[in-house]
Amino acid sequence: MRQKPFLSHPSGWLNTNKVCALSDSERHLGHVVFDRNLWKAFDATHLDEPRTGFLCLGTFTTVDSAKAAVEGSVASSRTPVTRAAGTRLL
Repeated sequence: MRQKPFLSHPSGWLNTNKVCALSDSERHLGHVVFDRNLWKAFDATHLDEPRTGFLCLGTFTTVDSAKAAVEGSVASSRTPVTRAAGTRLL
């Protein structure tokens, strides 16, 4: 049986009223979520301090400032984290 090809989408932001996700052609890079009148920003290329989830970048009053925080963090020169057996997240 022949498999269907992976459906790609353009790189950049995909937006809804409450969630915006940033990706390139291969990876989820980060997202912002609207909650209680604030936008929470997350960098999906780095783990949080307890290494249990995405790095939280903080809360912002506008979606544009939250997106800028994600873009800046993803573009930063931090060392990428690794998972078990040396599998890189980035």
